[in-house]
This record gives sequence, C-alpha cells and structure tokens, in this order.
Amino acid sequence: MQISKPIIISALLLCAGLQALAQKPLAIIRGTVDKARASKVQLYQVVEGQMTEYASTSLDAGKNYAFALPEVTEGFYYVTDNAPGRTLPGRLYLKSGDAVTCNIRANGTELSGTSPENRVLAQWQQMYDHIAVPAFMFWSDRTEYPAFFTNLTAFVPKAAAFKKQVNTPNKRFNELFKMVIDSDVEYAAIQFIYTPRSTHPTKDQYPAYYKTILQPKQFCDTRILRLGDGLDRMDRYVLYGTMNSGTEIAREQRLAYSLNLFCNDTLKGVYLVHGLERYQSLEKLREDVAPFKKYLLTDSSKAKYLRRESALASYAKGEKAYNFAYPDVNGDTVSLASLKGKVVLVDTWATWCMPCRAEIPHLQKLEEELRSKAIAFVSLSCDEAKDEAKWKAFVETEKLTGIQLYAKGFSEFTKYYKINAIPRFLIFDKEGKIVTVDAPRPSDPALKTLLLQLAEG
Repeated sequence: MQISKPIIISALLLCAGLQALAQKPLAIIRGTVDKARASKVQLYQVVEGQMTEYASTSLDAGKNYAFALPEVTEGFYYVTDNAPGRTLPGRLYLKSGDAVTCNIRANGTELSGTSPENRVLAQWQQMYDHIAVPAFMFWSDRTEYPAFFTNLTAFVPKAAAFKKQVNTPNKRFNELFKMVIDSDVEYAAIQFIYTPRSTHPTKDQYPAYYKTILQPKQFCDTRILRLGDGLDRMDRYVLYGTMNSGTEIAREQRLAYSLNLFCNDTLKGVYLVHGLERYQSLEKLREDVAPFKKYLLTDSSKAKYLRRESALASYAKGEKAYNFAYPDVNGDTVSLASLKGKVVLVDTWATWCMPCRAEIPHLQKLEEELRSKAIAFVSLSCDEAKDEAKWKAFVETEKLTGIQLYAKGFSEFTKYYKINAIPRFLIFDKEGKIVTVDAPRPSDPALKTLLLQLAEG
C-alpha cells in the first residue's frame, strides 16, 4: 500500500500496524500538551525558510497527540498548539524511522527521542531557552536589558563550546547544526533589542557580541532556509544592518542595501519575494524588482513574484479606476465620474491617524500651490459611522480645504484597492483611469512633480 500523506494517530498501539503498511520506516512524533485550553497540535515542515503546515491533529482526553509520517524529507520540523498565549514552536529533526517525543508546556517544549540528532538538539534547546525565552517573550521576568546582556555575554562562550561537541554519526546534521547554533544566538540577540520593552538600551550599552554580528560574508549558502524561521532571521539581520549601517539609507536604496547583505544569489531572490505584499502598485513593483529579477532562481521565487504581479494587474496604470461615490460635509454626493476632466488625488485618512494628520499641512500647501491647475484634491475619511460628528468638527476646526468626503470606515473603495494602512494616496487621470494607487505623500516633493506633469500633459 502506497502511503503519501502524514498519518494522524490517537492510539499509539496502531503504530506497529501502520509500520507494516509503509514502504519506509515511519517517523513517529508524539507528546502531551500541558495547557488547559489547548485542543489541537499542528505539525509544520520547512519550505524555503518558512514553516508550512504539514498536518494537524486533535488532542485526546489525556491531552496526548501523535503523528506517523511515512515519507519524511530529512530535516527540521516544528510542532505547536492552538492555545492562547505564546509558546515558541518545538523544533525537532526527523529522518525516516525516528521516534521523537515533544511535550508542549506553558513555558516551552521538552524534546526527547531515540535519534542522536534529537538528543543533541534537546540538550541545546535546554541551554538556549535561557536566552531565547526572555528574547522572544517580552513579558518574561528576565526581560530587562542589563540582565539579558549579562546572560548573553556568559552564554556566547558556552554556545561555542557546545558547538565543538556536536559529533553525531550524521555528518550532514553536524555541519548544519553548527551553523544553527551560531544563528540561534544571533537571532535571540537581535530579537531582544527590537522587541517592545519598558526600557531600551542605547547602542553604546550593547555588549561586545553585537559588534560581531554584521559580517561581509554572512548567509553565503542556503542552509538558513532549512529553518522554519530562516526568512525571519534574514529579516532581523537586515533590520540590524539598516539600523547600524553608520549612515542613513535612502528609501529607494534600501532594497539594494538589504540584498547586498547576503552573498548568495538564491537567498537574495528568496528574500526579494518575501516582502512583495507591501507593494500596492504594479508599476512600483516592476520598477523596484527589475534590477534584481536575475536573483529569482528558484521555481518558488518566480511563482511568488508572478502571483503578486497578477494580483496587482487590475491596478495597473491606464486601467479604469473604481468609481467611488461618497457624501461631502454638506451631504452632497461626489463621485470620481463627476470629476472627469481633472486629475484626481485621493487621500485616504482618518482623524485618529497621526501620520495622516502630519501630512495635512503639506497637503494644504500643495493645494494652494496648484490651485490654478485642473486637479481635484479629495480627502476620503475612514472614520467610522459613529464618529461622523467628530470628522465634521475636525474638518471645520482645522479649516480643511479640497473635497472632504466621508466613507464610514474602511469602505468599498479601500477594500477594492486593498488599503489596510493609512495614509495612502492614489492618483487618477482626467479620464478616470489609474495613474498610481500608491503615490508619494504630500511631504515628498515627487508628488507635486507628478501632479504637474499630469495636469499640464
């Protein structure tokens, strides 16, 4: 009998029977969950540096679970539960025929098993939790930076000594895990300083370890992608590099800077497509990615890029725009169609949005400077229905000009253009067609230049 999917088992006595059915020895994962509100457990495999759900199972009456895997790709897997509150996913290493116990507790996971890889991994995890727990869980009692820095400084040589002792019969695992140990320490150190806390250290208070993090030959092979949080580790490394580059990096240079932190072309491509969801404009996506498209080397990277490009295709320059229609402060409806013959700038904003309000003086200045041009300045409020009076009072008190419209929250307009963060500026041409759905903000001189080109063209 050919078995190609994980077998979820609640009675471990079935394992012997399942073993006889499988062409390869089953890998067995079992354990208990010591959380009152947990009802299921998820098993994740790793796909290009991210955890992807492989299987899930419900807990039995005794809070036990088990998985039997007939076809295992050797490497790291992760288990976690669905109970409220954060527990770091349990990390384990599987080969065909392995039997692993992973108990999920409120303060972490307990790993044990018959394989030498998991025995080493369990020893390391027990050590690593002393810095990982306070680094990732900011409500821990060990979160203040003086204590964490002291622990980190003491831990670094212990990690180096442990790495030298990794010597299982599996040479492939040994080389991978030595890299993982170094990466674990770095990941916790970076995560700690960028996790919200009551107090944060200044850079001159960082211990010496932090000066060793940025390296010219970091991430030079694809092994980091064999970890379920590999892409997040790359993200954190980029954040640390950006914040410690010694110079301010212009927005248009940040992507190039980020990719240059990696010295492996496949990693550059995987990282490039990792953040494509931030693009809301097809033109901007194509413009930014074009210089680096040569790094899309894997089928997965190419597919992710094409999916994002396809998702944005309806927002392409020259496509017909969504014909919004909303009331102004007097209750009169204004639509995009009614503004035909003018370039239309739409500002999606709300009275509660501080970045939105910060743009208002720049927007008012821009309106005044371009008053003689065929440009309609439309401010579309996302304030909820209950706050209509507040919106009207704000418009009057702040003497807002232009066309002030009220959409009663995140409306069909914002849903159509997938706007989930404001402020967001969109531009439509005189024929009601899309110019861009992610325009520069009024505080950026590029917006004035673009509006003038459209109005005078």
